[in-house]
Amino acid sequence: MSTVMSDLHQDHHNIRELLGLLTRELDAVSDASGGDFELMRDIMVYMTRYPDHTHHPKEDLMFARMRERGIAPNTEATIKKLLREHVALAEKGNVFRDMLIGVVDGALIERETLVAAGRDYADFLGYHARLEDETVFVEAVQLLDDADWSVIEEAFEAQSDPIFGPVIQHEFRTLYEHIRDSAV
Repeated sequence: MSTVMSDLHQDHHNIRELLGLLTRELDAVSDASGGDFELMRDIMVYMTRYPDHTHHPKEDLMFARMRERGIAPNTEATIKKLLREHVALAEKGNVFRDMLIGVVDGALIERETLVAAGRDYADFLGYHARLEDETVFVEAVQLLDDADWSVIEEAFEAQSDPIFGPVIQHEFRTLYEHIRDSAV
């Protein structure tokens, strides 16, 4: 398996971990027992920064390479669906992130509205990642060769995950520490 595919699988694992954390916080908001809005904001800043600007474009390039190799009509349909979902995820993520930024800054947003937006985003992203894992990721491993993987890897070699990568970016230090401490 290529480094690119290993990285994409690891990203999905990390995203699922963050979605679990986000869902627990949404549960606390939903039942009025609390909820850490700053933590949720930090998760969504990360989600709209790394997955939307590095992870999904890396997948998009992989999909393009797959198309160049020739794919079955059902795979083409799945790729078209995933590409549309990348756009929808960015839109949903930005809306939810902006709601959380507003709440942290003192804006009043109805609890049900906030929770619904968060659950919609988390559920959609979870579904999306499972679809990729179970379909096109499997086909990519079979279809693409070392040259394809090298092109993808080179296109993204300067970009690393700001939380789970080799260097934790300062703005994500609190979120990183929360993840680290909750794993103990």
